[in-house]
Amino acid sequence: MPLAPSSQTYAAAVLAAPGELQLHSRRRPVPQTGEVLVKMHTVGICGSDTAYFLGTAAYPINEPFVMGHEASGVVAATGEGVVCVLPGARVALIPSLSCGSCEQCRAGLDNLCPNTRYLGSAAVDPHRDGALQEYLVVPATHVLPLPENIDHAVGALLEPMAVALHAARKTPVAGRSVLIVGGGAIGQLTAVAVRGLGCKSLTVMDVSARRAHAAVEHGADFSATGHELAAALDKGRRFDVVFDASGHPAGVEIALRAVQPGTGHVVLVGNLPAGSGIPHKYISQAESWVTSTLRFAGGLAPALEFLTENNLDISWLVEQNVQFTNILDVFEQSPEGELPLKTHIRFSD
Repeated sequence: MPLAPSSQTYAAAVLAAPGELQLHSRRRPVPQTGEVLVKMHTVGICGSDTAYFLGTAAYPINEPFVMGHEASGVVAATGEGVVCVLPGARVALIPSLSCGSCEQCRAGLDNLCPNTRYLGSAAVDPHRDGALQEYLVVPATHVLPLPENIDHAVGALLEPMAVALHAARKTPVAGRSVLIVGGGAIGQLTAVAVRGLGCKSLTVMDVSARRAHAAVEHGADFSATGHELAAALDKGRRFDVVFDASGHPAGVEIALRAVQPGTGHVVLVGNLPAGSGIPHKYISQAESWVTSTLRFAGGLAPALEFLTENNLDISWLVEQNVQFTNILDVFEQSPEGELPLKTHIRFSD
């Protein structure tokens, strides 16, 4: 559908099916009672977005929808009754819309709400549109105002930072040796969180030496490739706490092998492909404690507070900025070679 140059319309990147990302023209929505209209500024590309495009996601695409859940923008208009935020406010979007009334929500575990509708997700029917569009209406309760010292790029990183912080707080890491398997965006941010929580030593492993070394450049103590870590494990090296942020069965296996028998903890952070199994023999042989995480609880404020209190800069994670009009190039780029740690789609300068 051609884009219509009208003040009443806007552009949206619609995924019609795996491999079929199209720019559509839509009529600009009007926020209703309790809602705000956000004009997008920056949206991060997540591994789940790429999986939807490639057709490897755990959830099938049953209808066209808009991806994107790592986002920041500016409030363009507010609906009736909204007093917590005003037009012109710079905000980050809180992508998880939970019911607020189930047992999990009442216990503060809103990330486990069975009725959650996440931005840019095909996990529910109808699918919920996400932020890869110029305008989006969300509940006013689901935007977080950004302080003056936090720019839009960091605002769009608060969602993955919240995921990483939630994982890092899943088990005590202070004073313990920690290994993170996977040096992608979530692995890098988990390293930031673990270091901020006072671990004794921190090693980041990735198949890419560049990615592993990037973690050392930003606070980790050691880096390792898969071959280097395997050699160390063969010599008896083990870790108190291991996080798998690779989302790959081989990464999970090496995480389970690397933990200290009897006392070690393993936290599975990455999303495994559908149908993946876990090599339980490593768990039973080591009597290790294994758990997993799902997104984050409590919105994005804890991540913002953590960054502010520890005076942390995570903007270095963004290695590629692309204008929204060129978004097709991002998803259609060749998988050969190393991809950026994080790509941001920009809607304005």
